[in-house]
This record gives sequence, structure tokens and C-alpha cells, in this order.
Amino acid sequence: MIKNLLIFLVFSFSQLESSPTLDFATQIEPRSILTLDSITSDPKTYWYLLNKDLSEVQIQTLNEENFHTLDWRRIKIPGNLFPSKDNDSKTRTVILAKWIEFNEDPNLQYSFRLGIINDRDRTYLNGQLIGNTGEWDSQLPQNYDKVRIYQIPSLLIRKSGKNLLLIKIKMYFKNSGGIEQDQTLLGPTKQIQSSFLKDEFIKLIFLTVYATVGGYFLFLFIRRRKDRENLFFSLFSYSFVLYNFLRNQLKYELGLPFLEMKRMEYLIILTLIPFMYHFLRTLFKERYVIIGKMLDLIQTCIFCFFVFSPNIEHMNFVLSNIVQPTWLVYVVLIFVILIQNLKKKEKRAIYITVGITIVLIAAIIDTATNRNYWVFPRIMGYAFLFFNISLAIILANSFVKLNEQVEDLNKNLEHKVEERTVALNESLNQLQILKEKQDGDYFLTSLLIQPLARIENRIPEIKIETYVNQKKKFQFRGKDGEIGGDICIVGSIELESKEYTVFANADAMGKSIQGAGGALVLGVVFQAVLSRAKTSDTKKKPPEIWLKDLYVELQSVFASFDGSMLSSVVLGMVAENGFVYYINAEHPWNILYRDGVASFLETELSMRKLGFPKNNTHFQIKTFALLDGDVLLIGSDGRDDLSLTNESGDRYINEDETLIIRFVERTDGSLFPLVKEIEQNGEVTDDISFLRIQYQSDKLKYTLPEEIRSQFTNIQNEVKKGNHEAALRDLLSLIKKTSHPSFHSLAGKILFHQKRWEDAIFHLKLAFTANPSKENLLYLVAKAEYEINKLGEAVIWSERLFLRNKSHKQNTKLFFNILNRLENFDKKSFYLEFLSNEQNKV
Repeated sequence: MIKNLLIFLVFSFSQLESSPTLDFATQIEPRSILTLDSITSDPKTYWYLLNKDLSEVQIQTLNEENFHTLDWRRIKIPGNLFPSKDNDSKTRTVILAKWIEFNEDPNLQYSFRLGIINDRDRTYLNGQLIGNTGEWDSQLPQNYDKVRIYQIPSLLIRKSGKNLLLIKIKMYFKNSGGIEQDQTLLGPTKQIQSSFLKDEFIKLIFLTVYATVGGYFLFLFIRRRKDRENLFFSLFSYSFVLYNFLRNQLKYELGLPFLEMKRMEYLIILTLIPFMYHFLRTLFKERYVIIGKMLDLIQTCIFCFFVFSPNIEHMNFVLSNIVQPTWLVYVVLIFVILIQNLKKKEKRAIYITVGITIVLIAAIIDTATNRNYWVFPRIMGYAFLFFNISLAIILANSFVKLNEQVEDLNKNLEHKVEERTVALNESLNQLQILKEKQDGDYFLTSLLIQPLARIENRIPEIKIETYVNQKKKFQFRGKDGEIGGDICIVGSIELESKEYTVFANADAMGKSIQGAGGALVLGVVFQAVLSRAKTSDTKKKPPEIWLKDLYVELQSVFASFDGSMLSSVVLGMVAENGFVYYINAEHPWNILYRDGVASFLETELSMRKLGFPKNNTHFQIKTFALLDGDVLLIGSDGRDDLSLTNESGDRYINEDETLIIRFVERTDGSLFPLVKEIEQNGEVTDDISFLRIQYQSDKLKYTLPEEIRSQFTNIQNEVKKGNHEAALRDLLSLIKKTSHPSFHSLAGKILFHQKRWEDAIFHLKLAFTANPSKENLLYLVAKAEYEINKLGEAVIWSERLFLRNKSHKQNTKLFFNILNRLENFDKKSFYLEFLSNEQNKV
């Protein structure tokens, strides 16, 4: 106690009597590099540490006279400022200081190399800021593994005087901070930069060598897939290269976010030891033990945690306290494998043991360096060279053995060829038998499909042509055949006393027999539904509902295969007036050829293939009217999957979906010239099928006389003025003279407005029958039927509009209201699936 008191008194008097003596580094030669590192045996080379923050004003006014008024203490640099885990310093900002005296050459630019600073810094020389790294007030780590090099403005250097280097450091980790690694230097900028870049590029050269080795082993694995040890070593090499690159200072030249680079570094380091373990396990054909599986599971879980963790400190804690201990178990497993093979006197084990021992020693040294147990350069990148040398020796021995085997093979080649020829002939005979059986199956399947793909059309105005060419060709007992997933079907039905032609063009998933199975299923279900359409109950259905029932039956059958059987398809029906109802389930877009111009009817995908789960949500019946002379072309994706040749002679698969449009226009929409055009321009690589529908009406277009049109225009004007009664009276008088859909439509709307429901229904139905494209008439009829309590009729008309247009909110509300009143909850539940998630369900 007395001794301490005497020291305190002596120090106090010395402060009063004279200025304190400062320790400073001195540079003799102006062109040399001065080390600022602390020497353990020389306390004068230590730095000063202040455990508090200083303002900019305090830093600028700090000089030799007032320097010791602050509570400085000595510290060894580089090194961790808070090496003890018990010292959980609450100080997040500290100051490091070093007094320097050197002789300046005015012709040289000088720089400081300040090593790796954890985490961000602001560096001053004689009170003036000369450099900083990182956002000072950020809550995230900035650059805690970056070497700082700052140029010194010549005006700030005090020639032949004492210069104060002051570094303000803001730490991120609790028990770690300061200039932790590398070295602190002062010297000419060119020498500082040259030394820095030389060290980093030498490391990159080593990494390039290791990447080449990894690529070589990956090539060996690609050529011989069963040698999985080559794959694991290539993965280990690439992980090692990428990890060490992320430890290289040149990574900052990429401009990538620091946090993402650190996350990648943490992820990669997890894979290094497991890849090494699996390399040795597969190399020596050792069993995958339960401990290894458990360790891999732990590493996988931690890998996922690192992927999603936003906190580097948490990742660092997990790596240090969980991951690295598991590596010890991996190392034990690795040496168990090596020792077992050393006992077998396996030469490969000897070479690998030497190489891996050197690598593990280097890994231990680097790990201790990362944990700030000491300051030492990273040596893993250099030690790994010994491991590669050991593998090179193993590969050389393998090549020698391979050459010996080749020499042995050459000596006994003739005998081996004779044995192999006999075995090959026997295999060829067995293959021929199997092929004949397979062709028989193909032939039988094609016979089953033929009667299902019937073409039956009873409407004279509709001209139907089909073309199907399956990619898979076969020959069975002298008969040629083909088999695939494309199918075209055309049939006739009568609904509501009107004739319709029903059609389907489908492409079932899969090649040859699998696709043919899907086409067979679709054909059977389609023909079964057509057969039932001849019953009296079915004949009463409107076309929309009948087409929906056909789709639902097909979808339910294909869905029962749990995704193993899917089919794209266009299902539709066309009336004698050329009005078309259809659905497109992920089939290529339909093409309309009108007046010499071809165009797609659709522009986006609306439904998925038959058999796709929850497909009802996207169901929609589309409609359009064919005009006189129009051609509708429906085709499978074989029309687009063409192998083409570019100007340089290279082959490529067509990706231009509009190419078929140009083909159609060149051939004027004719089917067989179109097929020929496709084959002349490229090689068909898939099944291809087409269904061509042409509407040709002999009926003359009726044109209203000018007098009638003038009367109707006057009536429309009266309606706009609100004179509904007078307009209706004149309109009904006009209808008695001439019946026209537009007259009935207007009369129905006026009567609907006057709530004369039954009269409105009469005229609206006449108007809709003549012009089925008017969807709003469907709603008006449904609403009128609902108002007179004919719920059975109302639900049919409302359902037809719902199947066409689910976004018609008024009709959707009316439809489900009617179903509630009819207590038809099964149908309501079924149709609720048709609504998308964005719509409000009733």
C-alpha cells in the first residue's frame, strides 16, 4: 500500500514539474517502411488506449501538453483489446493513439497500413481525419475483417516533429475489438500498396491452383459417376477456394454487401469438414455410420439457421460454441478411417494422413487466430498445398495401375472379344424378343384408340378436317403403325332442339405408350358423354352446362391418377349459326383465320391441364362467333416444337410462338398445305395434330330497309329521352312488321325496366337465341325468371352466365342466392370452387 502511494506521489509531482515523456516510433530513412507493431519485450513500442469517446474538437486540440490529462493505458497492437470473456466491456467506442516521428521525403506519398480493425474506425493524424471505414452509427457490422490503408496528406505531416496518430474505433462484438490482426505500418504509399497487393495476389494464385485441382476431380466424377469420392473432393476444393477468397482483401473490389459476404463465408465454412469426411469415407469405401449422419444433420440445421439469421453475432456464437466442437468429432471419424486403412497397409492412407495432418494443424492455428488467442498470419491456404501433393501421388499410382491393366488387356484381347461377342449376341436376341412384345402392345393400343377418334359432323355449314401424326412409329408383323398422346375427336349432339358439333383436340402427357394411355382415357370418357347426350334429360341442357359437365367428368377421371396422367385439351362445340363455345386447358392458343389474316384467340393461360389439382378455380367457357368464311385452327404443341437451323448451320428448338401464325397466312388456312409448310421449314420433334373448323353459310345476310332502320333509330331516341311507353308502343308495332334481334333486345330491356317480367322474358329469349354472344341478356332473363319465382329456370340462365363470366358480380350474387333458396347446397359447394381467391365468396 505504501509502495503504491509513493508511486502515485512521484507520478503526480512529475506531472506538475515537467511535461510527460512520450514514447514514439522513429523512422530513420524516409524511403523505408516503419513498423508500428508493439514488441512484447519493449513496452515503449506499445500503443495508448483510451476507454472512452472523444469529440472532434477534443481530437483536434489534443497535443503533447494535454495528452496525459486523459486516462490512457498501454496496449499491445495488433491484438484484441478485450481478450478476457469476463471483461464484457460496455464501452463500444475506444481510442488508440501512437506518437510517431519520421523524416519525410517531400517527393513521396506516405500511407498508413493499420491492419484489420474490428469493427469501424475514424483515423486522424494530428487532429485531422485522414480516413474512415464503415457507417459509424449503423446497427449492423461494417468491415471487421478489412485491412485499412489510408494515404497521408503531405500538409498534415510535421517534419522532424512528433505526429499523433489517433484511431477512433467503434466495436460490434462484446469481447472483441481493436486492431486484431495483420500489421501496422507507415511508409511510402507505393511500397505499402505493393506489399499489400503482392500478398493478396499470391493467395489468389494458390486459390487458382486449388480451383484447378477441384475442377479436375469434378471432371473425373462427370466421366465416372460411381466414383463419388471425386465429387466430394471437388466440392471440398471449391468450398475451400471460395471460403479463402472471402477471407481475401480483394473481395471488397467486387462491391458486394459486407453482410452477404460474411453470411456466405459462414455458410461455406460449415461444409469444409463434412466434405472432407465424406471424401475419405467414399474413397476407402467405409460405411456411413450413425454418428456421421447425426453430425451432418446438425450441420444442415445450422446451415439453414445461417441462411435466415439476420444477426452476425448469433452466427459467430453458434460457429464458435456449437459448430467447431462438432468438427472435433468429424476429425475423430476421419482419423478412425485413416487408422483402419493404415492397418491394412493401404498406401493411399499414408499419403493422405501426412497431408491431412498438416492441414489440420494449419486449421487449428487459423481457428485460434480467429478466436484472438494470438496474432498470426493465416497459413491454411499454403498448408493445403501439401494435401494436394499427397493426392497427386495417389493419382500417379492409380495411372500406373491403369496402364498395367491396359497391358494385360492387350495380351488377352482376342479371347475377351470372343467372349464378349457371344454375350452380345445373346443379349441382342433377348432384346429382339422384348421389342417384338413391345410393338405388339403398341399395335393393340393403337387399335383401341382408332374407333375413339371418330369424326362425325351433321351440320352442313361446318366443315371439319383433322390431322394427327404421332412421333413414335413401329412395325408389327408387317403392319406399320404409330402411337402417341395426340387425339382429335368430333361428334354431334342435339341440345334444346338445336344441332351442335362437339370437338376435342388433346395432347396427353408422356411419350409413346404413356401418352397413348392418356389419349385412350380421354377418348373413352368423351365418347361415353356423347352417348349419354342422346337421352331426353341431356337434350334439355344448354350448351354451356353440357360443356361444363363434359369437362368436369374428364377432369375427375384424370385427377384420379394423382398427377401421373395429365392432358392439355381444347374442348368445344359449334352451332349451325357458327357460334362457338370452348375451353382451353393449357393447350396452345387457338388460331382464327379471317380475311387473309391469322391471329390468336387467346393471349394468356387461363386453365391448367386436365388432371391438375384444384383446376376448377380457373374454369371458364369462352365464346365467339365465326363469320362466313372463317377458319378455326386448333393444334397441339408439336406445331411449335420445331428443330430449326440458323445461318451458321447450328440446330436449335423454335421458341417463337408466332411462327405458326405466319405459316397459316402463307397457306391461306388450308390444313394439309400448312402441315407441309411446317415440315419444310423445320424438323417436327413431337407428336403433332390439327383440328380445322371452317364455317361456310349459304344464307344471305338480311339487311333492314332504310325506312325500318329510321323508325328504330327514332324509337331509340325516345328511350334515351325517357319516353319508355311511347317507345315500347312504337317498337311492338315495328316488331309485328319486321322481327329483328335488336328490336326484341330493346323491347325486352324496356319491359324489364317496367318490371313486366313475363313479356320481358319472351323478347329477351328471342334476342338471345338470335345473338348468343350478348351475355347481359342472360342476366336479364335470369333476373326476370327469379322475380316471377321461376327459380328452376332462373338458376339455369344464371349458371350459363356464371360459366362464361365469373367476374359478373351481379349475376354471381344472384346465382348463389337462387341456389340458397333452392337449398341446392351440393351445387353451391361445387361452384364455390370455381371462384378465385380474390373474389368474395357468397
